[in-house]
Amino acid sequence: MAAEIRVDTIKNRSGINTVAFAESTHNVVLLGSVGIGTTSVPNTVTTANNAKVAVGIISCQNLFSAGTSHFKIPAGTTAQRPGTGFAGDIRFNSTLNTYEGYDGSVWGGLGGGTEEDTSVSSTSATNVTTFAHASYRSASIRAQIVQGSNYQVGRYLVIHDGTTVTVVEEAAVATGSMLGTFSGAINGSNLEFKVTMGSSSSATVTVIVDKITV
Repeated sequence: MAAEIRVDTIKNRSGINTVAFAESTHNVVLLGSVGIGTTSVPNTVTTANNAKVAVGIISCQNLFSAGTSHFKIPAGTTAQRPGTGFAGDIRFNSTLNTYEGYDGSVWGGLGGGTEEDTSVSSTSATNVTTFAHASYRSASIRAQIVQGSNYQVGRYLVIHDGTTVTVVEEAAVATGSMLGTFSGAINGSNLEFKVTMGSSSSATVTVIVDKITV
């Protein structure tokens, strides 16, 4: 049996704060305040009882889809990526053609790291990626340098004890002379992975970081 609910206005009144619809096999129950197409509602709808899905910015504990079709998640370019999010957020990055998630501090690929680009035009050690050393003990980092028509790529292992950072170059290759070297340092609560270029000519350093927790 098909059914329809159309609500134009719901006003909070004493004893009236629930809109409910039920038929033999399906239920729709809205408790509290619901915002659709808005970023602000008076009270967040949660799943304290039996709620399963919340829409938009509203939180939920359980979200599932039965059947064999598909489930759509947010998608956008790297430039459209939110600067910050909530730990556990996921999206599809259409620039990198990969799924990525937010770990509470940075976005990263679900199956590995996401590319991070840094412009460098100095021979001083320049930070190209950072992660919280209290959360991660080690990392495997792939790093590519593009400087004009010269190119370098390498893979580096990074580990720390909370005070000292050790960086080992597993392998590196360049189309000509090597363009830069990499090192690490503890700076406050973060571990910084740095490049030192052999020339101050403008370059782009791209890294992909796979971290292992403490």
